[in-house]
Amino acid sequence: MAFGWVLLALFYLMLLFWIAKWGDKNTPLARKITSHPVVYSLALAIYCTAWTFFGGVGQASRDAWMYLPILLGPALVYLFGYNFLRKMVIVSKKQHINTIADFISSRYGKRQPVALVVTLIALLATIPYIALQLKAIGASFVIMSNEDDIQFIVFLSTIFVALFAIYFGTKQTDVTEYRRGLMLAISFESVIKLLALVLVTYVGYQAWNSTSTESFITEFAAEHSYTQLTSFSFWAQTFMAAAAIICLPRQFHVAIIDNLNVNHLQTARWLFPLYLLLTAFLIPIIAIAGQTLFSGSTINSDNYVLSIAILSESILLQMIVFVGGLSAATAMIIVATLTLSTMLANDVVLPKLLPSDKSPAKQQNYTQKIRIIRRTIIAVILGLSFIYQQQMTGSSSLSSIGLIAFSLVIQLLPAIVGGLYWKKGHAHGVYAGLFMGITSWIFWLIIPIFNPDMSVFSQSEILTQGAIISVLANTATYILFSKIAPARLTDKIQAEAFVHPDLTYTPTRKENIDNINNSDLMTLLTTFMGQTRCDQLVSEFEAANGYKIEPAQQPEQEFIAFCERGLGGVIGGSSAQVLVFSLLQGKKLDFSEVINFFDGTTQAMQFNMTALMTSLESMEHGISVIDKHLNLVAWNKKYLELFAYPDNYLTVGVPIEKLMRFNALKGELGPGDIDELIKRRIEHLKNGTQHRFTRQRNDGKVIEMIGNPLPGGGFVTSFNDITSHVEIQQALEEANIDLETRMKKRTEEVHSINADLRLEIERRYDTEKELIEARKAAEEANASKTRFLALASHDIIQPLNAAKLYLSALEDAVLSKSAREILSKLNDSVTSSEELISTLLDISRLDQGDLEAKIESFDLAKIVNHIISDMSMKAENKGLKLRARIRNVWVKADRTYTYRIIQNFVSNAIKYTDSGKVLVTIKQSGEKVTVRVYDTGIGLTKENQSAIFEDFVRVQESSSAGVGLGLGIVRRLSKKMDADVSVSSKKSVGSCFSLTLIGTEPEQIKPSVTRRTVRGLKGLKILCIDDKNENLDALKTLLDKWGVVSYLANTYEKGLMAVDEFTPDLMLIDYQLDRDLLGLDLISDIQQKMHKVVPAAIVTALHDEDLKQKCHELNIMHLNKPLKPAKLRAMVQSMAKQQKFEMKE
Repeated sequence: MAFGWVLLALFYLMLLFWIAKWGDKNTPLARKITSHPVVYSLALAIYCTAWTFFGGVGQASRDAWMYLPILLGPALVYLFGYNFLRKMVIVSKKQHINTIADFISSRYGKRQPVALVVTLIALLATIPYIALQLKAIGASFVIMSNEDDIQFIVFLSTIFVALFAIYFGTKQTDVTEYRRGLMLAISFESVIKLLALVLVTYVGYQAWNSTSTESFITEFAAEHSYTQLTSFSFWAQTFMAAAAIICLPRQFHVAIIDNLNVNHLQTARWLFPLYLLLTAFLIPIIAIAGQTLFSGSTINSDNYVLSIAILSESILLQMIVFVGGLSAATAMIIVATLTLSTMLANDVVLPKLLPSDKSPAKQQNYTQKIRIIRRTIIAVILGLSFIYQQQMTGSSSLSSIGLIAFSLVIQLLPAIVGGLYWKKGHAHGVYAGLFMGITSWIFWLIIPIFNPDMSVFSQSEILTQGAIISVLANTATYILFSKIAPARLTDKIQAEAFVHPDLTYTPTRKENIDNINNSDLMTLLTTFMGQTRCDQLVSEFEAANGYKIEPAQQPEQEFIAFCERGLGGVIGGSSAQVLVFSLLQGKKLDFSEVINFFDGTTQAMQFNMTALMTSLESMEHGISVIDKHLNLVAWNKKYLELFAYPDNYLTVGVPIEKLMRFNALKGELGPGDIDELIKRRIEHLKNGTQHRFTRQRNDGKVIEMIGNPLPGGGFVTSFNDITSHVEIQQALEEANIDLETRMKKRTEEVHSINADLRLEIERRYDTEKELIEARKAAEEANASKTRFLALASHDIIQPLNAAKLYLSALEDAVLSKSAREILSKLNDSVTSSEELISTLLDISRLDQGDLEAKIESFDLAKIVNHIISDMSMKAENKGLKLRARIRNVWVKADRTYTYRIIQNFVSNAIKYTDSGKVLVTIKQSGEKVTVRVYDTGIGLTKENQSAIFEDFVRVQESSSAGVGLGLGIVRRLSKKMDADVSVSSKKSVGSCFSLTLIGTEPEQIKPSVTRRTVRGLKGLKILCIDDKNENLDALKTLLDKWGVVSYLANTYEKGLMAVDEFTPDLMLIDYQLDRDLLGLDLISDIQQKMHKVVPAAIVTALHDEDLKQKCHELNIMHLNKPLKPAKLRAMVQSMAKQQKFEMKE
């Protein structure tokens, strides 16, 4: 069976492989399907991992509506955050972003340390999340196959997922390339997940409908459940989920990087929320059905989805559900691993690797080297996740691990949102904010989680509160440090590009392409991507734009932008821009020049033409840059506008003397000889003299020119039209006034919001205080109930004790047949009353937690043989055959609890069987030992089987007396020692009750020393002390019958004075005497008075383990009321041995 599930998993994963392979084909049908917005929208459902598929149902079973925030948050983002998402997509495409780390790094001045910090946070958050998916795969296999060893299947799944990710994730070195096959496979998995949930919901509802008569939504419609919808935790977790859909690296990659068309968001904004809301609708139905169907069982609520499928006995449904769970886990692992490997490669490994390689001979190995790096990182990530799954996720619930990952990754939210909407956001603010946020996260989340006494609910509360507080601390610190940080020119340029992008996303930059052709760009692509990938990219561009790329022709703007985006997917957007812009300056770049560029030692890197061009184009002044040879190398549009040069007149490398002559002929250099004017200016530039002056042009404009020499030679000159300076200054002042007004208004709004927040916090504090007081009151009421039962039982047991002793004394009396029958019925009634009171007390003490299991190793066969011996007479009286097939096995459990459970099973089997037989068996399978009790009694219906272990539940068809508490005790006792109890039955055929324990190796038992058996009690002197005269009278009647000489006392003082005239051999003393005096104190006083130790026994109606332990420490026997004559006689004989009293016949 286990092998079959392994084959099914492998077959499904191979099917995914085929789907992805087909999607990568460049056929019209494949391209049409993979380019459809529905595929993109369904791929977003990678968010629904094993946490949703399994853990959501478990959380709904435990906490009602608290499962909903994880699905509600992302749905709200896509329903109402369309403009925000669209802006992220457009900015990322324009900036050639390939990961979330690249996004944040590019926004904050293209600083590599920012990308490194973001990558480390993503790594810490993703490794446990991947381990969570591996854990879910293993758990699914265990449930479906009943195999205990899951490490092999988890290891096999890890290997296959690694191969899938390596093949489809590193097939191209360009990570911004739309992975059609992978997106199609993820979309298919999303459909499978939803189909599995729909089928399980239908089956679960039908099963519930046939077994339950209660309202279906009773738990979710309860008043305390509705209060969850307005609780702090509910909305805080909703915010965390909404933030996570933006900040999770895998979601960023699917939603932003793999967005083929911005318009696809129009479909995703309703289809993805519809998918989430449909999932949210199905989860509570499965949870309610699971609670009803598996009530009283040991099935974990996280496993209800699989358990319902198994319960249906439909192999097809089981296969679909198993595959659905596999889909939920594998899709997340694949994409998360690919995204994290890209971040680690681009932001950690490649920046260190590329500058160190200066050998031109390695040109052909660059593409392969990048692939090897990413494949190695994928293997390392999955290896770490597998180790984490083995070592640290064994006892963690699905939802707790998911919340930990969410609470860490949302620390990126202030940097993302601030980067898109606040121009003053600075990298220093990101550093400080992340440090403060993560520090708060560690303090609030990590330390409390390692508290072993904290409940799962308390951990969830701490996780939620800590996440919100850490994000708020992060945000405040980000804002503060951004305000005081100095901004560089690059910071301002990038802030403008992110905060105020052109949302139409149409290329506007005009490149200087006079000195390059298409072959130059294709050579650059081949250097980093390889010839095959370069040819594929060119073919795709030709197909999309409808014309062929000729290597000898000059490139179009669209092809330049296309090449820059493709290169950005390999080495990052920032480096790609620098390379392409450098190439556009008019000379070809061979491989050695590219290596020198990364090394930072050549003239190209020092000059950094790309950064210079970006800076020049953003300035309002005209700028011209000449090199040390006095040739023009850079300028901006404003320079062209000021001097109105003819088209194609300016090229990289044109002599500045040529431009001066052109201006002189127009009269721009002033009066005088043209050659002299030009010569004087050339000498000025050669000397590198700084200058600043203004010139009146013929058109009336006044131009201010400022010239500064460059390090290593050359000159940069700015040309400013100061005619409009006053107007610009005035506009700037008005803008500053408007900005101050808006800032003041925003500050007032923030203060108002803070005031409302403080009021809300106070209200929630008061509510929490009321809840604590209510819980305290409930605990006190429960404790009062327990004390009442204990006191009431003490008073009830006293007369029962007397009645029991009187009945025992009458057993040997000569009575008529009718009197004997009445005496038997009276004895049965007293026994039933005694059992009922003891059962009620046990239930109260178990529920209160006063009884703890004492786990020890013992021979199970001895206990079973003893029970069979005790029950044989009862079975024989009903005409039943009581048989046993037992073997000598040892188990680890509580000896008393085990005895009571098996005794209850055998007693019930005899009680509910009118004819036939009762069979008791012991069977060992591996480490498990199972005791089964079979009968041929009335049997149970399926409805009764699921409820028989509840309190006050009895089989209606039975005529036997009882109130239905025995199996309730069995359920509680088995739970105390982590044992499994179950029942299988068929109406009118019989039943089988089972108890499963943990087996162990037999222990060596020291041979006991045989002592001489005492045959009689005649002449034994016993001092009896009890504050109830009826108990004393009954006890004396029984002792007289045994020939024992007894002395009675009903108070503490009379008992102490009795030894003056009566020397007892033994003492039987009640624990609770008159005036709240205790029997233990009286025993001590009597022994001190007699100057010797007299064997004594405490007789009490209290069922107190501490009292038993104290008696044991004082070497005093302990008996519970009502007294059983046989047990009393055995104890008296034992005490007589201790006194070495010589008995007579």
